[in-house]
Amino acid sequence: MADDDRATRPGGRSGVEVLALPPGRELPTATEKWIVDGLVLAMPGLHTRQLFTLRREMLTDADHIVVGVDRERDRVVSLLTSRWAGIPSGRPCLHIMIQFVGDAYRGATVFKESWALHFERLLAEGRPFPEVIALKTYNPVVHCAMAAFSGHPEISMYPDLAGKDDSQETLAAEVAAALAPGAAFDPAHGVVPGVGRPLDLYRERPLSHVPEANRYFAEHTEPGDRVLCLLHVPTRAGAHAILTALGVPLPSGRS
Repeated sequence: MADDDRATRPGGRSGVEVLALPPGRELPTATEKWIVDGLVLAMPGLHTRQLFTLRREMLTDADHIVVGVDRERDRVVSLLTSRWAGIPSGRPCLHIMIQFVGDAYRGATVFKESWALHFERLLAEGRPFPEVIALKTYNPVVHCAMAAFSGHPEISMYPDLAGKDDSQETLAAEVAAALAPGAAFDPAHGVVPGVGRPLDLYRERPLSHVPEANRYFAEHTEPGDRVLCLLHVPTRAGAHAILTALGVPLPSGRS
């Protein structure tokens, strides 16, 4: 579609090419339209066009944008955007604003390849691996995807669905204030009530393969609410575990 200078990762058997685009402030209007039009077709279960009408900054404010393109159709079928967020403690905090994969492309390599290219580009710019990776979601599948990395002893996941670990609540409150300024926040459950737009983004509540996650989101959220999910990765060992899982080498300078 666009003539931008882009890094790529092949999509393998999925038939999807994963591309890193310029930051949102440099994104041509035609490319923005191409992204949104593709996602509307790829995810009919979401009110996708309304989302980007109300929350255009999820593209335009992004420091990093990675798309998956079905080359047979020249259509965007996945999108990952992120920005650096300043928090009072000074920890490097990466705010994941969007992570979408079209309905027909889930279970392929698109998700992993998108994250791998995202971190390759981030580290190539000389930025540190983020100590905090945070997002707000109504989707228990997203929590499960993040929690997959938390088995490492030096990576902590918030919220703890079992309610046994409250060690990250102070950090979570700090991050919530940066990602949703002025909004209410429940640190015990991670809920930021009423901040989702549009309120009916999901035509149906998404379900994961983890019953505990589905119950947690059903018990603690209504449409429009979001759960703040974060990974705390304070050490090189934790960062290395994530990058190794994605197939991305860690630069030698990380301490």
